[in-house]
Amino acid sequence: MVNPMKNIPFLSALNTKEYIGIYCSATTLKLAHIKAAFNKIELVHLLSHSIAGAQDNDIVKIIKASFDECKARNPAVFSVIPNHAVITKNIEIPSTDPHEIREIINLQAGRHTPYSREEIIVDYIDLGAYKNSYTKILLVIVTANSVKKHFDLLDKAGIKATHVAFAMEGIAYFLEKILRIESNSFPVALIHIDEGCSDFAVIAKNKPVFLRNIPIGAQALVQEKEKYETKFVEELKKSLEAYQSEDIEKMPQMVVVTGAMEELTGWETALQAAFYVPVKYVPYFRSEIIAPSLFRQAATFTRKVSFLDVIATLFARDEVKVELIPEDLRLKVSLEERGRELIKTGVLTFAIFILIFFLCISILYSKNSYVKKLDVKYRALNQEADALKKDFDKNNLIKNYVLHHGFSVELLVVLYELIPLEAELNDIRFEKQGKFLMRGTAASMSTVFDLGDTMRKSKYFTEIKIGQTSRRKEGPKDVIDFEITSSIAARSD
Repeated sequence: MVNPMKNIPFLSALNTKEYIGIYCSATTLKLAHIKAAFNKIELVHLLSHSIAGAQDNDIVKIIKASFDECKARNPAVFSVIPNHAVITKNIEIPSTDPHEIREIINLQAGRHTPYSREEIIVDYIDLGAYKNSYTKILLVIVTANSVKKHFDLLDKAGIKATHVAFAMEGIAYFLEKILRIESNSFPVALIHIDEGCSDFAVIAKNKPVFLRNIPIGAQALVQEKEKYETKFVEELKKSLEAYQSEDIEKMPQMVVVTGAMEELTGWETALQAAFYVPVKYVPYFRSEIIAPSLFRQAATFTRKVSFLDVIATLFARDEVKVELIPEDLRLKVSLEERGRELIKTGVLTFAIFILIFFLCISILYSKNSYVKKLDVKYRALNQEADALKKDFDKNNLIKNYVLHHGFSVELLVVLYELIPLEAELNDIRFEKQGKFLMRGTAASMSTVFDLGDTMRKSKYFTEIKIGQTSRRKEGPKDVIDFEITSSIAARSD
């Protein structure tokens, strides 16, 4: 299915990821550069340099110059270990649990090499269960010093590699997905020819199950054909016999020859006679995966040097399982990746905070603008409302004045009617907040209480309280001095 978004330049550029594979042997430096965008993967650069006899500083300069020539933007870098630098062993592990398999391999890996366990880096390819409780694996071993030396060269060139790949694992994937060579039904023998050496591998179910390196390459086969052709065929026969003796899988039903084979001619009959199965020559360059400008130069690049190991690793970058990076470098890379993730998280959090901040500012600005519009719209109404309020306040003032005008005189008239003949008032006071106080003299206490009861029945007085009272002589009579406090009821009309 074609992705319609890949034709949009901006989106395509935004989603493009770049990958660079670097292969460095004792004699050759190879570099491949691919770009992956949506569902399209394209090979855009191939570079090869002879570094036989070169000093480390010169190799660093060549690596840096080659890397700069690619003009890649933040690429992921894969270090590809040459197949001849890898030791492979087919063994059976008495377990099907991946954790147990890993522990057993870590304990027994040193037995399969002349090196100590600390001097090697080990990984494996799971070839499937065997007799229900056993697992067949292809043990992949490389010396730690060779990998660290490669990392040192890249570090000096200012390049950080994050993966160390086993080339044949990528080639097995490339064989099916790109070259359309199916190995699920029966194993396929693969002859990969490079400049200085060749690989004989058996691929079954898209995984390498056997690998043997032959120190004869395209250069020797072209320049000294008579000397090396027969020897090369004999080495291929020995490789097939070694595979057969280990009883790993069924015998291959087809031989595929690929790599630097442009100038190799006239030995098809010898190969056919050696294997007794069909021999198929398959160029690994495919126009659909290579940039047009690079495809026109492919013949120049591939006459004596094969880029299949580097290219296949990049195309199979998400499928390969073997990782031959040293433990200390693996930890360093892991910490760097976590650091980058933390930085990304921090930047994302900060960006979200900024976005929320500007969103709040935008909302406040919008509401402020709306309030200003309402203020302008209702300014005239507010002025009219202020004028009406002033008039209302004036009316209330006049109303209160009219309502309470002469009220004190009215209260005195009422009080005059309420006071019995046996009592007389000496002091009358109107206090703040509607309080009323009167003092006087009565003939007896009953007269004082009767006056209080009479005032309670009146609509003009509330909260009647009889205060201090005292008895005294006034001539021949006893009189009572009294004090009454009350509240004045509000006037209703």
